[in-house]
Amino acid sequence: MKRAAIAAVCIVVVALAAYRLWPRGRGAVTPEMVERPRVCEACGHRFDGPTVAVLTTCPKCKKREAARVYFYVCRKCGERFEAFRERPADPTLTKVDPIQPPDLVYKRGDGEWVPFADLGEIVCPKCGSAEVGAPRPK
Repeated sequence: MKRAAIAAVCIVVVALAAYRLWPRGRGAVTPEMVERPRVCEACGHRFDGPTVAVLTTCPKCKKREAARVYFYVCRKCGERFEAFRERPADPTLTKVDPIQPPDLVYKRGDGEWVPFADLGEIVCPKCGSAEVGAPRPK
């Protein structure tokens, strides 16, 4: 009788531990998890597209030149601005190549797009502050 009670308690403890440790979703899926902002570098059209780092087809001009866009926020004045774009290293790929990192081009305060090596410091285009970064999650 005593062994049966101890076995039952052990089974309950193991079941509770497994339940607590079992991975579960952390809430609803947000649009940021499914889609990323895109901009067509041929016509300038902005839209939401897949999260993968490949060029996608623009729904407006139908050219395959839409790159992923990343925004920063100025911590000083609150301005939200496009900080950099991500393109695949090989634009002909239709799937992400894990060996080739994507090309990133950054936007200087004067509006010129440059590779990271030529960037210097990312600053807010409105107030010139260097206190910028990715938007904080809501």
